[in-house]
Amino acid sequence: MIHHLLVPGLLELPGGGADNREPLRFPLLERFIARAEAGRMEGHLENLLMQRFGLEPDQGAAPLCYLADTGKRPESGVLRACPVHLRADRDRVLLFPLDDTQLDGEEARELAGRFNAHFSGDDLILEAVRPSRWYLHSARLPESTLAPLNEVAGRSLADFLPSRDKDRFWLSVINETQMLFFDAPVNLDREAAGRLPVNGLWFDGAGHMPSRVPVAPASIHGRHCLLQGLSACAHEQRDEALTVVGDIQEALLAQDANAWRQAYKDLEERLASLMKSTEIMLYSCNGYRWHWKPSSNWRFWRLSRPLPGF
Repeated sequence: MIHHLLVPGLLELPGGGADNREPLRFPLLERFIARAEAGRMEGHLENLLMQRFGLEPDQGAAPLCYLADTGKRPESGVLRACPVHLRADRDRVLLFPLDDTQLDGEEARELAGRFNAHFSGDDLILEAVRPSRWYLHSARLPESTLAPLNEVAGRSLADFLPSRDKDRFWLSVINETQMLFFDAPVNLDREAAGRLPVNGLWFDGAGHMPSRVPVAPASIHGRHCLLQGLSACAHEQRDEALTVVGDIQEALLAQDANAWRQAYKDLEERLASLMKSTEIMLYSCNGYRWHWKPSSNWRFWRLSRPLPGF
């Protein structure tokens, strides 16, 4: 049985780069990458998950995440509406996601209610399912694909905004939401308490429930909401294993260098338990993949080197 390991954020450094003078070394991962067969594999995490379940890679993830979070199938189109903090930095605006530790359910519901009152005439319904997991129900979906939140996090908002020509409506929703949330009582209270205001939403994953029934790997591990949603509506299985390792990306988003190092150590432990007897496909979820067979371990002529940039 081949084991597919999806590791978003693999080979990326925390903000600011490495903080020590000597190269960071992860010997087992270095050996894996040196001796495995490398190749290109386009698509981010959610594209790759769709493919592993037999769906089109551009199938919108939001409806399946909504199913995972609520147990209900959405009746219309749906987008993820991610609560974010927008911060001005010289001549640009940077976007930072907020998680369940930075929000509570009551705050989320109050902001969602403010949004729904403002956009009631546009047939938009915002539902705060969890403190940091919100969904926007709409029969009208963006024409262009909006980048997933993890690609926008920590970067300039202007580089990812929808096209003014194709999606003028959604551009206006993003801009109006910033103004709407700016002086919301919830945010005034948060700022008074020294907490980051929720001064924007980022929309991604737009789509409808898939018309095709997903085909699940026989063994599935990971806590990503899309993985759970796909598993919930799959009716058949294929003889392979699939694991989503999200710790590295979570540490990158939190800019937590200690958690990032520990996540790499945990990944090495996982690889050590598989490499002797298992065929592995390792995906970086940003364009690269490595194919390992147990016989790869005997390629002594392929010398291990520090990982690129580390």
